[in-house]
Amino acid sequence: MPPKQNFFKVSGVLIQSKDASKQNFSMFVKAIDDNHAVILTRDYLKNNAPAGSSIIKGIEKIKE
Repeated sequence: MPPKQNFFKVSGVLIQSKDASKQNFSMFVKAIDDNHAVILTRDYLKNNAPAGSSIIKGIEKIKE
């Protein structure tokens, strides 16, 4: 039986490398725990966001 997954709202700031501009972001992720949610979020941003860095500021577990 697979482990139970929950929904998490992950929010933070994207910092673009070319002009150091900052953009706030929030996204919902289905994950096993909060650490897994951060891993999934960083992987998604690495593949789909403009080049730069990300700072995770909040993780909120959504009620089931």
